[in-house]
Amino acid sequence: MSPFVFVAFSTVFGICGQLLLKRGMGRMDTSGGGKILLRIATSPWVIGGLAVYGTGVLFWLLALSHLELSYVYPFASLSYIGIIIGSYLLFKEHLNAMRLVGIAIIIAGVLITSLS
Repeated sequence: MSPFVFVAFSTVFGICGQLLLKRGMGRMDTSGGGKILLRIATSPWVIGGLAVYGTGVLFWLLALSHLELSYVYPFASLSYIGIIIGSYLLFKEHLNAMRLVGIAIIIAGVLITSLS
């Protein structure tokens, strides 16, 4: 399997894991002092998010075993784009012109570094 598939899977699982964590914490009652840790530890959304995110880390490790870190690490910034888009679609978070410019800059940066 191509190491770039590992990078892609790592990115997708990382994005999905973060979105699940946000969903879980967005529904969390954070009052009540020490009980918050118990609620976090027993939340299906949080547990699922950590599992999915952890799967992304495993794919990242596979990518690192095949590619130079200085080459592959810029691809990890693509997750910022996925998080922005996912947050907009799932949580109705604001997507303004500055964020769109930021997305364009990230894409340009990844393209430039991938050519090296």
